[in-house]
Amino acid sequence: MKKTSRHIPSFFYIIALIVLFSSFLPLAVADNYCPCNDLDTCVEWVDEGSVSIKWGEVKTVDVNGVLYTFRADDFTGDLDAALISIENDGVVRKEFLFLDVYDRMSFEWDNEVMVLLEDITTDSYKTPSAKIAIYYRGIPELDIEFDASEETIQGVDVSSEQYAPGEEKTIEVEVTNTGDAWIEGVVLEIPLGELRLREKGEFQVKDNIIQKNLGCLEVDDSVELNFTVVAPEWDGKTSPYDINYFLNATAVGDDIKGDEHEFNGSLELTCTDPDMEVLLELTKDEINMTSWYVEELESGTDSYSSNSYEIRDATEFVFLRTHIYNTGLYTIDDLDVQFSEIPEDIVISEAYDSGDHSSMDANGQYYLGQKLIGIRSGKYSFDSVIVTADIFGEEMTWKSGTESLTIHGPHIVVDKDISGTGNDYAVSLTLNNDGDRAAWINLTDSIPANVTYVSGSVEKGLAGSSLPLSEWDLSTSRSNDSYTFSVEGVLLPPGSSLSMSYDVSSDTALYLPSAVCEFRAIGDYEGEVRSSFYVEGNEVKQYWKPLNGGWVTDENALDDVVVVQVEPEKEFEDEDDIDEDILYSSDEEILDTSDVSLEVQQESSDTSFFSAILDPLTSMFDKVQQFVGNTFDSVINGVLSLFGVVENSAIDAVENYLYVVIILIAVAVFGVVYTLISK
Repeated sequence: MKKTSRHIPSFFYIIALIVLFSSFLPLAVADNYCPCNDLDTCVEWVDEGSVSIKWGEVKTVDVNGVLYTFRADDFTGDLDAALISIENDGVVRKEFLFLDVYDRMSFEWDNEVMVLLEDITTDSYKTPSAKIAIYYRGIPELDIEFDASEETIQGVDVSSEQYAPGEEKTIEVEVTNTGDAWIEGVVLEIPLGELRLREKGEFQVKDNIIQKNLGCLEVDDSVELNFTVVAPEWDGKTSPYDINYFLNATAVGDDIKGDEHEFNGSLELTCTDPDMEVLLELTKDEINMTSWYVEELESGTDSYSSNSYEIRDATEFVFLRTHIYNTGLYTIDDLDVQFSEIPEDIVISEAYDSGDHSSMDANGQYYLGQKLIGIRSGKYSFDSVIVTADIFGEEMTWKSGTESLTIHGPHIVVDKDISGTGNDYAVSLTLNNDGDRAAWINLTDSIPANVTYVSGSVEKGLAGSSLPLSEWDLSTSRSNDSYTFSVEGVLLPPGSSLSMSYDVSSDTALYLPSAVCEFRAIGDYEGEVRSSFYVEGNEVKQYWKPLNGGWVTDENALDDVVVVQVEPEKEFEDEDDIDEDILYSSDEEILDTSDVSLEVQQESSDTSFFSAILDPLTSMFDKVQQFVGNTFDSVINGVLSLFGVVENSAIDAVENYLYVVIILIAVAVFGVVYTLISK
């Protein structure tokens, strides 16, 4: 008895569970099947239209894609009924239809077609016609629509029709009965393929296939479901354009006659396009010219720049920045970058870069910064940076915008031209300021000793100049049969020009050095401009190339001539440094010619008899002074000073034919000094 009573509670638990489960079963069945499924009463008819058929006439009508033949075979005497026959595929069915009898007004053919008698009329000949309405059975139609979420991954917009490798995508599927009749027992099934399920929502999952029983869907009923998947990571080898993911949905259900219907819908997810952003920018759109100099770097010298030189003291500059961003989700290899070309008259002072512009990972970037300094004033343009890549057979191009830069300052051009025939030549100098700022100029030109200056020709040339004679601060000097003309302190406004000319003669081929123009503008911008020079009558043009050593010549113009480069005037500390053939000497006599009355004082070029005595004496004084300085530097500075005075006096005196007396004095002083040293 105890054993039997012990199992009684377990029995009741089982019964309770069965009852509880059974209570849900009718609900499940009710949801799966539509409530009205009787063929006699629940068929949903669709109006195909009406036709009128005369007595004995035949009409063929397409009813929902099926051809039926209708004929009015007979009418009642009072015209309240008609015998209508229907033929399809050789099968004929006839039925008397009445206008006023409700259950005899229509008849059906296999629950597919229904005919309803609407009216009976006669024509003028009393021939009756039957107007019938034709209906066909409604068929369910399911529309399956996919919609997907939109994301922003690493700054990349991923549309609803795209995927991002390794990232989530929420998919929404909507099933709508767009047909003309209900459908029941609907099951929706979606294979996920290579996509990995992250959130299943209301679906059931088996073998990476999600499934949902939708039950009965009446006309216009709609069901929305969603789930979340994750796209596989990119393998880095396969073209993203060859990697597409498909979601193919299938919905199956039965109509009122038990016929099964299958419907499909799909979603294709494609890759995002590889994309890059290319930017070009200048930190300023205008700067001023500035003075600077170039310092070459020794090999192995550390520098913030990749250049082999450094530009010093440039106070005005601008940075040109190039940014290249991989704004896509895929690595791009074999990039070809066409950087913006730097204009010839702008120099790259420093350059810095970061990253690799030949290959770039997703979300990678490349930066190039170039510090620019102007060589001459003007307006400059910087073309677009163009990036091209062949991405798995797809040729793609990206480009930046353009930039422009204005460099303010004077631009002085000195032209030196010669004309003439035989031995007589006219030399003309023209100064132009092609810039947009004024400058003060000092012009210097020289005539070498082997070329004869035509006296008075400078005044004549200035008389025709655009600058009044009174404003020319002109001076001239002569040394060793060479002439030097100088114009100082002339203001040259933007767009203006000045000119001067003079005449020369030469028995040999003409050699003329460059004219040199020193200028100074606002902002402490100053420099030097040189004209062409002439070798054997041939013009040799010069160009300012500061990174190539300064003023350079056109190599093609110098292939067959000897280049004679005239350097700026030097200051010599020792007479031994003076070359007898130099064009300019330290013994120049500077004449004040501000009133443009050029009276040139000619010095005798004959060498004195006593030069042979002076040279050894000077050398001896130098050696003794050096010996004394090295030995008693801190003791006899005063004696050395006296010694120097005596030396200079001796030189001056000898030049005035007092060499003998001064030499004796010098020897006596030397004896005294030597005696002091000996003690």
